[in-house]
Amino acid sequence: MTNGEREASDTNPLLPNNQSDNRVNQLEHFVRRKIGHILCILIVFVILSILIISSFLPDSPVFPRDRYGLTVKSGLSDISMAAGRKKCEMLRSKPDMKMVTGKNRVSNPRAVPEQNPLLIRNAVIWDGEGHVLNDMDIYIKDGVIQQISEDIELTNDQVKVIDVAGHIVSPGLVDMHSHLGLYSWPSFNAKDDVNEETQPLTPFLRSLDAFDPSDNGIRIVSSGGVTTALVLPGSGNLMGGEGYAFKLRPVSTLSAEDMLVQANIDPRRDIHRRWMKMACGENPKKVYGRRGEMPSTRLGESYLVRKELARAQALKQEQDDWCFAASQSQSRFDSPFPEDLTLESLVSLLRGEVLLNIHCYETHDIEAMIRHSLEFNFTISAFHHALDAYRIPEIIHRAPNNITIATFADSWGYKKEAFQGIPQAPKILFDAGIPLALKSDHPVTNAQHLAFEAAKATHYGLPQQEAFKAITSTPANAIGLGHRIGSLKVGYDADLVIWDREPLELGASPLQVIIDGVPIFEDHPIQSAVLKKGDISEGSSRVTEEKNKSQMTDAKSFILNNARYSFLGPELKEGPIQLVVKEGSIICIGVDCSSSIVSIESTQDVPLPEYDIQGGYILPGLIGVGSSLGLIEIKAEPTTGDGIGSPSRSTDPNDIIKAVDGIKLGTRHLEEAFKGGVMTVITAPMSNNVVMGISTAFKTRANSLLTEGALISSVVALHLQIGDSVKSGVFPTVSSQISYIRNLLKQNIRSRNHYGQAARGEIPTVIIAHNEDEIASLIMLKRDHLSNIRLVIQGGAEAYLVATHLAEYDIPVILKPALCTPSQFDSIHCLTGSPLTNGTAAHVLHSHGVKLGIGISNDGFARNLAWDAGWLSVTSPESDLEGGTITETAAIQFITTNIQDIYGLSSTSSSGNEFIVYSGHPFDMNSRITLIHSQNGGIETF
Repeated sequence: MTNGEREASDTNPLLPNNQSDNRVNQLEHFVRRKIGHILCILIVFVILSILIISSFLPDSPVFPRDRYGLTVKSGLSDISMAAGRKKCEMLRSKPDMKMVTGKNRVSNPRAVPEQNPLLIRNAVIWDGEGHVLNDMDIYIKDGVIQQISEDIELTNDQVKVIDVAGHIVSPGLVDMHSHLGLYSWPSFNAKDDVNEETQPLTPFLRSLDAFDPSDNGIRIVSSGGVTTALVLPGSGNLMGGEGYAFKLRPVSTLSAEDMLVQANIDPRRDIHRRWMKMACGENPKKVYGRRGEMPSTRLGESYLVRKELARAQALKQEQDDWCFAASQSQSRFDSPFPEDLTLESLVSLLRGEVLLNIHCYETHDIEAMIRHSLEFNFTISAFHHALDAYRIPEIIHRAPNNITIATFADSWGYKKEAFQGIPQAPKILFDAGIPLALKSDHPVTNAQHLAFEAAKATHYGLPQQEAFKAITSTPANAIGLGHRIGSLKVGYDADLVIWDREPLELGASPLQVIIDGVPIFEDHPIQSAVLKKGDISEGSSRVTEEKNKSQMTDAKSFILNNARYSFLGPELKEGPIQLVVKEGSIICIGVDCSSSIVSIESTQDVPLPEYDIQGGYILPGLIGVGSSLGLIEIKAEPTTGDGIGSPSRSTDPNDIIKAVDGIKLGTRHLEEAFKGGVMTVITAPMSNNVVMGISTAFKTRANSLLTEGALISSVVALHLQIGDSVKSGVFPTVSSQISYIRNLLKQNIRSRNHYGQAARGEIPTVIIAHNEDEIASLIMLKRDHLSNIRLVIQGGAEAYLVATHLAEYDIPVILKPALCTPSQFDSIHCLTGSPLTNGTAAHVLHSHGVKLGIGISNDGFARNLAWDAGWLSVTSPESDLEGGTITETAAIQFITTNIQDIYGLSSTSSSGNEFIVYSGHPFDMNSRITLIHSQNGGIETF
């Protein structure tokens, strides 16, 4: 190759060697120009590689994970996941528990270690399940009934022996609807913890968190034999919250938890019960409707209930889904086990773990709640109050379980949903096979007298032992504690009551109450039991009544034969007694009225019809005072009444309200009062003013004031009132109220008006007052300023504290109610009766010679007036209160002739010819009114 050819090849780019060299040169040139970019890319690549590799390595000091947030979700911790799985396991299966009951149960988790064993001898046992056992001994140890048999022999020297000498011993009473410890006695605004009325749905609240072990009511209620109370939230909300069952034995720790029935239970040996309260009907819609909030109708109530149940149902499903997923995988989840504190109790209800108690009255309300229960698949343990339940047993039986009806014996009429209530309802429910419990709704009714609720039910036909079960074993079963309380059996909690008489007799009260094997009242020697006096049997009296009913109706002249006793006149007359009536007037009453009979029959062609009342008791027609009868029919419905006077400082006598102008006759309340023997009523105007107005007296059976004899007197007495309940912007203090009364009466003492009549004593001046010092001020008013005034104290809870002065100045007292409670601060010194106090205010006042009357405590209870008076007689102290014994005659006078004398009706009334006939003793709960005679109306039979 020539030199020229070699040069040509070196410079030709198409030749192979030249192409290779050229690419190298280009690459070198590119690297030199882009060296910065290339280095940056390499650095980023290295960093990313290191991070990726480190994510797969365990923690290290170089890259500790807790210092750097990662974008990857961490999931639940092992602890949270395990906790969720454990909750799922609890939902899937019940705990492995063998509940110990009966004879195998030898200890009570609430037992007091320091308490010696007890041996109760010579008892008549009412076991709470319908059985009566005579001449039994009961051995109690470790808070449990260990043995029941005749003549138990023990060698333990530490045993305390109580010889009950033939008295009845029963299980402690169970009140399954109470607000004890939430409403305090006395009532204070600071202690009202029943209703959280800030939202209608509060199932998450707990009565335990507000229960006050220091409530004075606890000891008073237990003194009536109640040993267990289910304390529920109120009925202002649709869903009120959870209730708790408490034993009423005081504890030194003052701990609410230590008072729980289920305190210290072993979950392997006993079931932990839960309870919930709901409400429907008037209460919730009234609370929220007046604010313009939902619910204001029953439509709104049902929607809110269903909406909240749907939320709970959704949460329950979320929980079930979570648990199912957890059972299928061992992985950790991103979210924990679903929970919501506001829905926890409702979810538990849907799972069957909560016993539901619903406040409902009317038929359609009860049906609506049953409908909701079927829709959301939960069960209702009990309907409470339920005064309409007797009308719909078929609807109640639509529920899959046998719902208990926890009701009143005879409370009724105070609002629309209570107006259809009848006292025969417990018997109707029993006949329909529906479990029946009787409860207090304390303090709506005083739970101290729960046994009296059962007693009243027997009066209206419920068998005695079924009535007693309604306050013992039936409520115990309804609240899921029937394996421990409510029955007197071996293995049950040693909650017992030693009674002074049969528990369902009028005035029955405990001699001693034992809770968890601990006597809670002072021991006193127990006298031998006195057998119940034998009166005419119910059966024979009713046979006579039915046989003669058609002949007796509307008779104007007749003879009654074989009366056992007559309370007509100032002295009790013992029979056999004859009573002769001619044209509506009594012309003879005595052992032998033959001369009067001959005289009448000599003037007519036919002999007088004769009726054998077979040992019946004859009483004068009763007189009711202190009520609103005739002025309003349903107190919660203003349209059914005359209206309520407003506070005013007017001194114009023309402004005085007269009750006669507002009377409405022919009402159901007046009819029920008449059936209870109340033939005359004295009613004062309804008012919030210090001056209430002028009362009127009229007949309960009249259809119109125009009817002859219907209106006894249009002007009976001037009625005034003082105290905290009357404070207003016009009268902000009690002292201003008393000053106003003093000046008003003094200024009119010579005036020809009602104020002047009252000041001069021409008509009585009845003043409502309870407090000792306020009553003392009224006594001073008479002593220092108005010596002629016919002052009468109405109310009088603390009047016994000034009994000497009341007697000195001849000031009568109308006790209303006959049995007081320390429910208000102005009555905190109220005497509640045995076993806490030796008698009541009535017994102390009577012992000092104060003239007494008994007022009607509640319009619906007017028919119980004879029992109110009788209670004071049968519970008279046997010692330590000289002159305190109230005889049967005196008790009848409290509601008849004493009222006439106090109100000045003796000369204006035709009541002397009116009488009622009882089948037996009027204070016997099994005795009934069989005949009522009025001068104008003739005879009515029942």
